[in-house]
This record gives sequence, C-alpha cells and structure tokens, in this order.
Amino acid sequence: MKKTADKNERNTKDTKPKPKFKVPVFGIILSIWLIVITCVALHYYDKGNNYLIHYEEVYQSSLPEHAALSVFEHFDNYDVDYIWEYMMETPRISKFETIDSVKTYIRNMIDGKEMSYKPSSKYSDSAPTYVVEADGLVVAEFSLCKDLQNPREFGFPTWRIKVIDYYTEPFETVNITAPINFNVYVNDILLEETYICSDEVKPSDEDYLLEYGTMPGIVDYYVADFYLEPEVRITDMFGNEVEVIYDETTDFYKTGYTDQHPEREELVEFAFNYTTTFANVISQDDRLENLKPYFPEDSALYDSISRNTALKYFMAHSNTTIENEEIKEFIVYSEDVVYIEAYIEQHMTVGWNDIQVVETTARLYCVKLDGEWKVISMRF
Repeated sequence: MKKTADKNERNTKDTKPKPKFKVPVFGIILSIWLIVITCVALHYYDKGNNYLIHYEEVYQSSLPEHAALSVFEHFDNYDVDYIWEYMMETPRISKFETIDSVKTYIRNMIDGKEMSYKPSSKYSDSAPTYVVEADGLVVAEFSLCKDLQNPREFGFPTWRIKVIDYYTEPFETVNITAPINFNVYVNDILLEETYICSDEVKPSDEDYLLEYGTMPGIVDYYVADFYLEPEVRITDMFGNEVEVIYDETTDFYKTGYTDQHPEREELVEFAFNYTTTFANVISQDDRLENLKPYFPEDSALYDSISRNTALKYFMAHSNTTIENEEIKEFIVYSEDVVYIEAYIEQHMTVGWNDIQVVETTARLYCVKLDGEWKVISMRF
C-alpha cells in the first residue's frame, strides 16, 4: 500500500505544470531604445555628413578661380566679341577706323597664340584680378566682382566678370607726301588740309612759268592713332588713281606729279608739231611766222627765237623729213600747266646722197590760256 501511495504521489508530482520563462521587460525596452538611438544617431550623422559635404561643395564653387577660368576660356577660344563686350572703356576710335578694326587688332594679338592666365600683382580676396598672356606677352587684365543679386547658400558669394582691360593702343601712324592739288585718302576718307604738317615746297622750275601760271607744290600729311596699318590711296586732280610708293627707310607713302591728262593726246601732238616747226625754222625749212601761233601774244621767247634763227649754220640740204618722234617726259602740274619734253630727228639729204640726222629736244612749259595751249617757256 505504501508503494502504491508513493507511486501515486510521484504521479501527482509529475503532472504538475512547469513554470514559464520570463523575459525581462526592461531589457526589451532598453534594446529597443538603443536601436532607436543608434538609428537616429546614424541618421543625423549621415545628414550632418551630407551637410558638410554640401557645405564644402558650395564653398568650393564660390571660389573666384572658377569664374576666372570661365572668363579665360573666352580668351583661349579667341572670343573677341566677348572680350569687346566687357572692356572697361571703348577704345578711342578715329574717324578713319571702325569697331571691326579694333576687333581685328585684338584678334591679331591672340589668334594662334598659346594663352595662359594667372593672378595679377593687384590680386586681393575682395577684388580678384588676373592677367592674360599670349605666348608669354601680357595682353589683357580682367577683374571679378561679387554678384550681390545672386548670392550662394550659406552666404558664400557668386563671382562674375567685372571688367576686361585689354591693352589696346592705336600706335600706327601714316606719313604721306603728295602734290597739294591731289586727293589723298586714308582708309577711303579724304584728308583735309588740317592734316598737312609741312610747308608747301614749290617745284624749282616754277620760274619758267613767269606771270602765266603757278605750279602746285608738294606737302606732307600726317595722321596718327591707327590700330591697323591704314590703306593709302591717292588720286590726281582729275580723279585718276596714281601709283603710291612706300619708302621703308623714311616710313613715307609717296607720289609725285602725274603724267596723265584728259588732253594728253592733244598735248603730245601739240608738242611734236611745235618741235617740228621749231626745228624746221632753225634749219630754214619753214617760215618763222608759222611758229608764232604756238606762243601767247607779246611772247619774249618768240622774240628771242625770231632774232636768233639765222645764227645757226646749216649746209645746203634737201628732202628734210621728221622721224623717231618721242615724248621723253610728260609732267602734269595742274589742269592748266604741263611740262613736255619732246624729241625728234630731222633727216636731211646733204650733197649727192648723204643723209644727215639732226636731233632736236624741246623742253616745253605749256599753259592753257583762254582755252588754248601755249608755249610759255623752253628749258634749253
């Protein structure tokens, strides 16, 4: 019975429910709190890190070096229009040139060159200034300023181009020598008398004209302040373009009196006819009175010729002909004053069949009087 009772007691003990495992509530709350705190800390750390990164990015982008590089790229790309737009003062441009002339001048200084830039000696944090070099030669300087209308985050400045000081100076000049009655053009603009910088130098042979006329003299012109070497064009008193020669030694553009005249053919014929008549009068192959129409009334030259025509001795001859006519010099001083040097040969038969050649050169100063050309003087 005792065994049975013990067995029942054991069975009873075996059938009692076992106690459940208890999780500490505080531990759970602490773990959750730690997780939340860690997540929050990581979030704010990441946010703070991103903030610092962004702050650094904004700061770096606010440095003037970035704006300076942007400006320099226009030089490196030979962007003359951009350079012109931001130049401090429009360069002084004379009436002989245009804006395009200055732009060409700028382009010539940088085109094809190796460009570089660096802070200038005037650089400061408040006013960043840079110089631009082309093949090592300083050609410009530019400055930046803060764009107060468009600041960056965190109060950092935005920089923009303020001014470009391009080293443009019109150093080119032009010196011209021409007759005072010619039309002198520089870059197709007619020069006025105010550009004459010398006294009028008269031709030494003006005395041959006596009281019948005057010869225009030679003067010098001077024009300064060109960016590009100018084009010089000169026309005579008739509007005909004449040859202009540039003398590198004196740095002068020069032209002399013209040899063109609207009546040149008539004047050449006049000179040959006069010289032929003159030669034939001297050789007594023509009458003296046939020479008179070539002179003005009361001509002292005609009187001199008429008194001396018999002084030159010629052997008896026949069959006089004129050959080998040539104009050796033809100078047009003005519409009404011309110098002509005419050459002819008289071929005479002397004796039975001997041909004698007599050369005659007439150096004539001709003046148009009352619509007719007359011989005023001769240079012997």
